[in-house]
Amino acid sequence: MDNFDQIMPLNSSGTEFAGFINALNEEFYIHLTVQDKTKPRKIHLRGCEKLREVLKPVLQTLEKHLNQTNTIRDMLCEIQNALEQQIRLTGPNLFVDRFAEYSVIFEQLQECGWDNVHFISPDFHELHLKATDESSREHILKVWIPDKDDSLHNMFSVFQETLNMFAEFWNNMDELDKNTWILEPETRSRKDCKRRIALAPGVSLLLVVNPVMPTAIPTCHYLGPERIVEPVRAKFNKNIHKWNEFDSLLANLQLVLELEFPSPATSVKEEFCIECGICYSYLLGEAIPEMTCDSPDCNQSFHHACIYEYIRMLPDVRSSFNKLFGHCPYCNKPMWCTIP
Repeated sequence: MDNFDQIMPLNSSGTEFAGFINALNEEFYIHLTVQDKTKPRKIHLRGCEKLREVLKPVLQTLEKHLNQTNTIRDMLCEIQNALEQQIRLTGPNLFVDRFAEYSVIFEQLQECGWDNVHFISPDFHELHLKATDESSREHILKVWIPDKDDSLHNMFSVFQETLNMFAEFWNNMDELDKNTWILEPETRSRKDCKRRIALAPGVSLLLVVNPVMPTAIPTCHYLGPERIVEPVRAKFNKNIHKWNEFDSLLANLQLVLELEFPSPATSVKEEFCIECGICYSYLLGEAIPEMTCDSPDCNQSFHHACIYEYIRMLPDVRSSFNKLFGHCPYCNKPMWCTIP
C-alpha cells in the first residue's frame, strides 16, 4: 500500500483499518471495517465529518463497489477515486475544515461574553445569545451559524441596540399588563402589539399599539353593547386633544376615557370573563366572547363563531353585504354579526 502509508491495520485479523487518505491535496480520516463472516461480505466506511460531507451523494453506491473488491488496496483506491470525483464536481473550496470554523466562532463568542451564551446545539449549528434591555428584561437571539464573513459580535451588538429601541414599548405594555385586566392575548410575548383590556363586564377595549411610537394614539376598537360602548367612544373623541405623548400609554388612556381601568388591585378577572351564551365556555380555541346583545335587559355575550352559526341557521335570517341579521337566542331582540 505504497500510496496509502497513513492507513494502518487496527487488529491482527486484518478486518479493521484506520488512518488518513489523500485526495487532490485534501486529507480525510477514514475508518474501514470488513465483515468477512457475513454472507455476502459487508464493508463499513466511516470517517471524519468532511469525508461524510464529500461522499454523502455516492456513499451507498461506493459501499456496494467496496463489497465487490478483493483487497484492502483496491478498497482504498475506490475510496480515493470517489473522493477525487466528488471534489472535482463540487469544487475544491466547498468542504472547509470545521475546526477552523469552530475556532472563529469561539473567538466571536468570547467577544460577545460567555455569560451571554444561553444555548449551543450539539452540532454547533445553532446558538442562542441572551441580552437584557434597559429595564433588565431578558431576550434571546437565535443564531444559525453565519458565514465566515459575518460577525457574531456585530450581530449581537445590533440585537442589543434593537432591544433598547423597543424598551419604551415594552415598558408601556408591561404597565398595561400589571395595572389592567388583559383579556387577550391570554399568553403574551414581547412581539404582541395588541391588548384587549376589560372596561366592565361584557365591555372591553382592543388596542393596537405602534411599537416604534408606543405613546402615540393607538388604534382603538370598542367591544360590547353599543349603548355602553358609544359613551366611552364619545369621551375618547372629545378628549383626544388632551393626549400627551410624553406620558405613558395607560395614563393617557385613563385621561381621555375619564375612567380608572379595573385592575388586579381592585377586582378579580372572573368578573370580566363572561361565558358564551351558546357554548357555555369562555375560551373557544383562543377566542373569547366578543359579541354582546344590545338589549339592556339581556347583555348576553357570545363568541363570534357561535352567534354566527346560530343566526345563519335561523329560518328568517337576512343578509346584507357582509352581515347576517337575526335575533338574540336569549331575549329574541334583533342582533347581527359579520360574516367571517
